[in-house]
Amino acid sequence: MPENEHGRIIASEAKTVLQPAGFRRKGRSRIWIADRGFWLSVVEFQPSSWSKGTYLNVAVHWLWGSLPQTLTFDRSERVGGFVEFQNSAQFVPLVGQMARKVLEIDQINRSMFPSVQATATILANELQPGAYGEWAAFHAGVAAGLAGDFETAKRLFVSAQRHAASQAQVLLGYIDDPGAFRSYARGTIEDERAYYGLGALPATIAI
Repeated sequence: MPENEHGRIIASEAKTVLQPAGFRRKGRSRIWIADRGFWLSVVEFQPSSWSKGTYLNVAVHWLWGSLPQTLTFDRSERVGGFVEFQNSAQFVPLVGQMARKVLEIDQINRSMFPSVQATATILANELQPGAYGEWAAFHAGVAAGLAGDFETAKRLFVSAQRHAASQAQVLLGYIDDPGAFRSYARGTIEDERAYYGLGALPATIAI
């Protein structure tokens, strides 16, 4: 189906601003992704069911296989409100502003999650005692295990709820063998990287 005018503007502005920062468009969708090693930086110019225009969602997707081959928005925020398309002259600069805001947030995320050690600390500290989100304990557990804190990883996997519990149980099977745990977790990361058309995990990423 041919792309509509506001869709073409979003694609053009996103390409101009985001592509130099390592983002690429996911197919013909309004989603753009960038390789950050063991995670993806994800941008969605989300359409509305009622009006022409876009919302902006910016997210982190952990590449350790909570839902293999599903682009989950594991840490997500909606930036601002809906920007309605009225005409090209009005819409172009607004979408450009959105795209430039993405770069600011992406840089913050990159500074927060440069390594699995830093990520493990942040994810564990963000957990609310007795009120974990369904996948929060799982993601924090994987990060803890990759950072070498297997006691914390085990505790978090045991606490994982609902759908996350089955994934956590798989990793619990490796929890007493650090080498096997890292090998399995790295394998899931490499598999997801391959699925999204990325190369091998960079040697600068210690896992």
